[in-house]
Amino acid sequence: MKIRVKLLLFLFPPLLLSGLLINHLTGRAVCSTLHGETSARVTSGARRLLESAAPDFAAPREEKLLPFLYSMAADLNASGACFAGADGTILAHTDVAKKGKKLPAVYAEHYLNGGYAIPEHGLDGFMEVYVPVTERRAESPEELALRGAGQEKKQLGILVLDIPLKGAVATENRTAKKNTLVLAGVYSGILLAAFLLTGLALRPIPRLMAGTERIRLGDYDAHISVSSHDEFGDLARSFNEMAKTLSGTIVSKNYLDAIVDNMVETLVVTDMGGVIRRTNTAARAIIGRPDKDLTNTGVMDLFPWEGREPGGWLALLRKNGEVRDFETVLAAGPGVTVPVLVSASFIQDNEGNNSGIVAVIRDITLRKKYETEMLRSNEDLQRFAFVASHDLQEPLKTITNYIQLLEAKYRTALGPESEKHVEFITGAVSRMRALILGLLQYSKINASLHLEAVDSGEALDYVIKALENSISASKTVVERGNLPTLRIDRCHLESLLQNLISNAIKYRNGAAPQIRVSAEKGESGWIFEVRDNGAGIESAYEKKLFKLFGRLHGKDVEGAGIGLASCKKIVEYYGGKIWFKSEPGKGSSFFFSIPGQPG
Repeated sequence: MKIRVKLLLFLFPPLLLSGLLINHLTGRAVCSTLHGETSARVTSGARRLLESAAPDFAAPREEKLLPFLYSMAADLNASGACFAGADGTILAHTDVAKKGKKLPAVYAEHYLNGGYAIPEHGLDGFMEVYVPVTERRAESPEELALRGAGQEKKQLGILVLDIPLKGAVATENRTAKKNTLVLAGVYSGILLAAFLLTGLALRPIPRLMAGTERIRLGDYDAHISVSSHDEFGDLARSFNEMAKTLSGTIVSKNYLDAIVDNMVETLVVTDMGGVIRRTNTAARAIIGRPDKDLTNTGVMDLFPWEGREPGGWLALLRKNGEVRDFETVLAAGPGVTVPVLVSASFIQDNEGNNSGIVAVIRDITLRKKYETEMLRSNEDLQRFAFVASHDLQEPLKTITNYIQLLEAKYRTALGPESEKHVEFITGAVSRMRALILGLLQYSKINASLHLEAVDSGEALDYVIKALENSISASKTVVERGNLPTLRIDRCHLESLLQNLISNAIKYRNGAAPQIRVSAEKGESGWIFEVRDNGAGIESAYEKKLFKLFGRLHGKDVEGAGIGLASCKKIVEYYGGKIWFKSEPGKGSSFFFSIPGQPG
């Protein structure tokens, strides 16, 4: 519906109601005026007749009153006339059948001062005019003086004249018709003026519509030329600014769409319920289905997660707010699956509310292939290390045994220095055996990885129990702080804690070791701290400390220099790092981070 029509429809009801109200009030005023004039005319004529030819109302007799009443009715164009006493009883009436009846109760209101009443209004209706009748007597100066002192003439009764309303009603109707015609003309003029003025006011709208249509069709350089300074001018300027902004936005959107579609990584966008709304070229290629088939499909239908935790990465996203490198398999066709890593997060609108989900899916088929080859290589190396360590252990045992036999058999011949030499040789063999065992353990770090949820507090309990003899002998006190649950290989975590705690016990500063193990949540994972009150380390040894065989002490302290190197290898396997802070004589704090862990 056009705005002009709406405006006219909006104006019509109040104009109609106001016209009806004006017509009604005007009619009431005309009626009241006509009735008042008629009553005044009749009352004046009746009083004139009463003064000139009235019978004796002090002793009213019907045969005397009737001629007067007939004459008065004829002179005043009344349809009937009567005279009633003070109690309202009709004493004489032109309709003799009404003699002796009572006047209507309304007469009492007009008994003293007169007036009128209209029992029935209309062309066949009439008006009752009440004219009080007082006694007639000569007014001498004395009587005038007495009456002026407050005495009134005695009222004898009341005359009632029935005046037809036909003429007055006809006048009222004529006046109402004229008034209606005048109002109709005025309001028609108002509507016509409103129609013409709204046409002038709405003249810029076609230009606004033409400009917006050009913008809809993609012509963002369209300019709406509206020179008025009213709201339409402001609207035109707003449209021009919007077109200019939208032009840049659409170009940016197309550029971003091109980037998304040409990404090497698979990208899937869903709503909050996990229903796919958009995919890029890489996603359609790896899944082997066109975009129209993928749209409105549940994203988890692409991941056959039987045997896994229900909900997969989508449930983890809703729980933690983000997912990073969640390993799963993607259905790439009938009976075909591809190993992938899924990273996902929520899309937030301008108000910060979650409005959708974006998931990046990375194909790790080659990585899995390399991991398989690496695992096989590690198994080969592990077998080689085991065989080598086993084969080296036997010659070392043989050397030790034969040296001890030689020393026992030829002790006298060899002299007192022989025992010292034998101890030197057997010590070197023992250190070599420890070095071989350390290398064997170092080679096993990534051999059999088993990721699981590990309570680091329980891992610490296991380490304390394993080092029970050392802890008891050195009177070590191990305290603990906040220790989280990690997704890690349990053996790796226990090896980390055991190496760091055993070093703190080993390199003590005379007093009983005080060790505290704690962890804090960092930006990308957990950071553990193992703090002691030991001898401390010079910062100059930082580069050497974590290298394989990087020993800082001589033969007086046991060890092959493999413990911290193993710690570094374990931490770096999870993408973390290890470092320390220390001051000689004031203890050390070793830190290691395990990123990508839930909070």
